[in-house]
Amino acid sequence: MSNYKYFPIIKTRDAELRCFEHISDSNLNQMLPIYELTKSRKTTKTPDGDIHRRMSKIKDLQHGRPFILDLSTDEAYSNPQIEQLLSERGSFYEWQIFIFELYSELNIIPMIHVYEDDNGILEEVKKFVSYASSKKNLLAIRLPFDLTPNEVDFYLSPIRDNLKNNSKLIVLLDAGFIRHEADADTSKISNMFIETFQAVSKCLSNRLEDAVMLCSSFPSSPAQEGAKNASNRAEADSEGEFTIYEEIIYQEILMEGVHIKYGDYASINNEQIEIRGGTFVPRIDIALPDGKTFIYKRYRRDDGSYQRCANKMIEDERYVNNKGWADEEIALAASGKPTGISPAYWISVRMEYYINSRLKLRT
Repeated sequence: MSNYKYFPIIKTRDAELRCFEHISDSNLNQMLPIYELTKSRKTTKTPDGDIHRRMSKIKDLQHGRPFILDLSTDEAYSNPQIEQLLSERGSFYEWQIFIFELYSELNIIPMIHVYEDDNGILEEVKKFVSYASSKKNLLAIRLPFDLTPNEVDFYLSPIRDNLKNNSKLIVLLDAGFIRHEADADTSKISNMFIETFQAVSKCLSNRLEDAVMLCSSFPSSPAQEGAKNASNRAEADSEGEFTIYEEIIYQEILMEGVHIKYGDYASINNEQIEIRGGTFVPRIDIALPDGKTFIYKRYRRDDGSYQRCANKMIEDERYVNNKGWADEEIALAASGKPTGISPAYWISVRMEYYINSRLKLRT
């Protein structure tokens, strides 16, 4: 088992990468990020968005630290380069070249992409595992969190049997967006994580480095969530609070004595609901120290905008100034000099504060 305290999974979009630019080295050393590679912004020279620009950014952020590299299968963030890397041809030949030749100087933990047919796991997958594990001590695999023991064995046994030397697996158990289910009953989710974790541990035994829970419950509309339990629904349009469930589920798992590692989507709503230009209301979100609550301040551009949001946040006695980048950005906005005024910029601010708060919870 590794010493990493936190496994955030992020897409390599501008907001997420901007956040990571401002996380301290001491905090980066305590976590193992999972980068889901996406295309970069389109330019005249790269109309499809070049993934190598994203890799260059990851290199600058990691400074030799290890990270898990995955590929986005979301059509909105993919391009022909990514599709090529996902091809199983030649035992994932293009993925091999990408990791072991083009970016061999980076400390990449490769993701195993599991393809199957009626006969089971494809031979190309097994051959990739055999080759990759001869080069790397650690590989990663991402599986649904709700597999039966037979399904766990189906997917992991062929991979386990093709691991070379003393290489091990990091298994990411991904529940995706769980807000609606968690609203009803968090125990069903935590129990499913526990059952799948136990099957993974039994199957892999000493080949298991870490098993990690992954999920997200950050809502697409914080104001709508805040209004659900507000005494004054009209006030919830401007400020309020809402519950997130990742930490609640993790604590339920720990109470059963299960040694799973904590990971999440770093306060990103992974339903991938796009905000159209001009429709957003300026908003600042902050995670509270309890690990399960967010507060928000939300004021329209003709009603104070980010400056009013920031001042209201500072006035809120629940807000803790941790002297980090997010706190600096809130102070600048309160003074009328916000560094950024786009939703994406303030997602970066929210993420930086949130990620630091997760590490505090694990300390």
